[in-house]
Amino acid sequence: MAGRRLKIKYVTQVKARPPGFVISCSRPDAMPQSYIRYLVNGLRESFDIPGVPIRIMLRAPDNPYAGKAKSRR
Repeated sequence: MAGRRLKIKYVTQVKARPPGFVISCSRPDAMPQSYIRYLVNGLRESFDIPGVPIRIMLRAPDNPYAGKAKSRR
């Protein structure tokens, strides 16, 4: 689906050793690896933890309307 924007909803920390983060985004399969590296490097700089491995997991939010057809009357 070219032309659709990738939206990051939120980031939360789920593990402490090593630090692990879950990124909730609209299309996790479309997130470029270079942007994930950018986020990891930003986290390292913000928390002053150079050289520490940071794990990133991408997740799509649950859509409560998925699978329901739109009916027209």
